[in-house]
Amino acid sequence: MVTLAETGKAPVFEVNNPVRGKQKRTLLSLIIKYNALVILALLIVVASAISPIFHSGGNIYNLFRQQSTYMLISLGMLMVILTGEIDLSVSSMAAMGSIMTAVALSVWGFENSAWGMVGAIAIGIATCTIIGALNGFLVAQLKMPSFIVTLATMIGFQGVAYMITKGSTMMLGFSAPGTSMLMSFATGTDPWLGVPYPVYLVAVVVVLFYFIMSYTAFGRLVIATGSNETAVRLAGINTKKYKFLVFALTGLLTGVAGVIITGRTGTATALTASVDYNMSAIAGVVIGGCSLLGGEGSVGFTVIGVFIIAIIGNIMNLVNLPVYTQMVVKAAIIILAVLLKSVSSKKRV
Repeated sequence: MVTLAETGKAPVFEVNNPVRGKQKRTLLSLIIKYNALVILALLIVVASAISPIFHSGGNIYNLFRQQSTYMLISLGMLMVILTGEIDLSVSSMAAMGSIMTAVALSVWGFENSAWGMVGAIAIGIATCTIIGALNGFLVAQLKMPSFIVTLATMIGFQGVAYMITKGSTMMLGFSAPGTSMLMSFATGTDPWLGVPYPVYLVAVVVVLFYFIMSYTAFGRLVIATGSNETAVRLAGINTKKYKFLVFALTGLLTGVAGVIITGRTGTATALTASVDYNMSAIAGVVIGGCSLLGGEGSVGFTVIGVFIIAIIGNIMNLVNLPVYTQMVVKAAIIILAVLLKSVSSKKRV
């Protein structure tokens, strides 16, 4: 568009450059699309400025070690949310996985050998997988709301965890071969790079699930189910099967996290069910750009979302912010993340 302005001497032509406007819109759209990455970068800068301890090797490795369990649970939560469902029982599942691993080791005598340790790990993971499968059956086959189902199993299995432990903390025999091996893995570090062993495990799981969700029919159909379940079902796809599988897989990943919790602390307690795995996993997934309505989200951005939550928590710990205040901050972050997701969706429309 060209406009004419009188200067008193000669006409001056002013040109509105559509290319420049398009570049501005493109930059804005990129910021909106990759807002999680921008937030992560800003948080790293802010955290480094607030405390020089943040970028120390010890703090970084400790941060990665702590987030290994959250990352595993968040990957499962991502798949569930992609189908348009929710799982509120992951904290209770983690507690059950941790407790059953400890029961197998210290009560059933599995701690006396390496094969016993493998059996105890399998029992812990299987316990959580069965709970996840139960959630999936009730949601997919019986068409019950996932919010109600997983709320009920969260409360129910938290009670079971207290019944098994009788409200006390189970202590493992640190000198037993099987227990010692499990704890060495959960708390040990690579002698060459100093990287905690659980981080390697989580890295493998992240790469595996990135491949599954990006390049396999299973991943595409999980996303399609959350995007438009009716259309997928009319195309002849059994959406019930995929919903069942994502809940079962969430249980499996949470079981692995429960085993790591037992190995890291050398104890098992029903209080694990009170840890904020539910809220942190959902927050990480949502901050990573996953829509709570389903059909939109990715493994890569979920990883970024989990680290955003981790760094915020780390900053609050470094400045000695009280735990209850941290809970308020995390709740506010979830609300802001959902609001930002809503705004960005409207921008694209």
